[in-house]
Amino acid sequence: MTERRRGVTARTRILAWILLLVTIAVVAIVAVTGRSLFSRADAQVGAELSHEADKFRASASKPDPSTGTEFFTVRELLTSHLQHNLAEDSEMFFSIVDGVADRRSGGDPAARLDQDSAFVRKAATVTTPTTGTLATDAGPVKYAVIPVSVEGDPATGQLVIAEFLAPEHDDALATIWIMSIVAIVSLLLAGVTGWFIAGRVLAPIRDVRLTAARITETDLGRRIDVVGNDDVAQLAVTFNGMLDRLETAFTGQRRFLDDAGHELRTPITVIRGHLDVMSDDPDDREQTMRLVSDELERMTRLVDDLVMLARSERPDFLLVGPTDLTDLVIETFAKATALADRRWNIDETPEAFAIADEQRLTQALLQLASNAVSHTDEGDVITLGGRVAGDRVQLWVTDTGDGIAEEDHQRIFQRFARGSAETRRHGTGLGLAIVARIAEAHGGSVTIDSTPGKGATFMLDLPWTSPEEEQ
Repeated sequence: MTERRRGVTARTRILAWILLLVTIAVVAIVAVTGRSLFSRADAQVGAELSHEADKFRASASKPDPSTGTEFFTVRELLTSHLQHNLAEDSEMFFSIVDGVADRRSGGDPAARLDQDSAFVRKAATVTTPTTGTLATDAGPVKYAVIPVSVEGDPATGQLVIAEFLAPEHDDALATIWIMSIVAIVSLLLAGVTGWFIAGRVLAPIRDVRLTAARITETDLGRRIDVVGNDDVAQLAVTFNGMLDRLETAFTGQRRFLDDAGHELRTPITVIRGHLDVMSDDPDDREQTMRLVSDELERMTRLVDDLVMLARSERPDFLLVGPTDLTDLVIETFAKATALADRRWNIDETPEAFAIADEQRLTQALLQLASNAVSHTDEGDVITLGGRVAGDRVQLWVTDTGDGIAEEDHQRIFQRFARGSAETRRHGTGLGLAIVARIAEAHGGSVTIDSTPGKGATFMLDLPWTSPEEEQ
């Protein structure tokens, strides 16, 4: 048989999903931040263009700073503004007079727009303030063209203000790169940290798997060490509880099989032994067959009791319904009086109805009555009774027989258990176990009050649910 290939572990899947979600979030943050930075850069450039245009309009309305007189020509106005307004490294100003690039601002601009004949021709035709964007070797440039005219001068002119976007965009890109590097490092650290944290969180689950793999039919004693009180720790607690129940069930099953095998082996050995030595004498054959029949009847009863105990573990063991407790006690008493010649009495009846399985309770009381018959002789008293005390129903069988030793009070309710040698009578040892199971199925218990030589009282103590409460 080929070994089953191991798939991706839960630890890896959890970490992968977390990193995927974090990566998507980080990419979205970087993308939104980058878009915001570029938009801010464009807005700053636009504001700078507006600022330079306002400065030109302000200077055009004033006299020439050098002479104190008004400007008489377009060229004078534009030249004076370019001389007194210095351009920054990311700016360039130049003038156009009669369609020809005339003067430009000082410095070494990243791109000479005044030498771009196509742009100059286009700008020379502008008659109203115009803005736009131009692609150059130095990157995108945002420009404004302001038409200029002076009264009395037939010449036409334009002032071109150019703002290079590359420096602003480079700053934005640098910020985005720094954010990306920090995000990648953070993801790596998160991955490493998450791997160890996921391992610690999933450790109880791994212990569950390893413990389950090591469990065998002969070794159910392993348990998981529980640390903390979170959901995973509760899983370990639940798993340990399941192992406790399994160990109890397996132990009980092994003990049950051992006891059942022992109990069935005895009548089989008796039958086989008598059949082997049976002679042809008719009297001997009749006596042997009578003994064999008796042993087979005991085996049949034993098997029926075993089947009953097995069925008691099923959820449909009880068929509950409204039960008249008074009729239950009286009818059970009528049936019990046929078991043996005893002094039968009823000392009290419960005047109430309850939600219960009438047949199972009758079976339990009859089993207790049969047990009382086994421990009494002719002339002894056996009493049945019942009452409702608060929210409990109590049904009992009392006898004046030989009683049960205190050390046997708990043991006799176990499978195949019997009383001590002084009080031991014939039986399968399953009757009281069946009674206990019926009581437990009803949510109650069975107790015993007995003193050797003074009889015994077996009582079913059950929760009382009236039909009205059930509705």
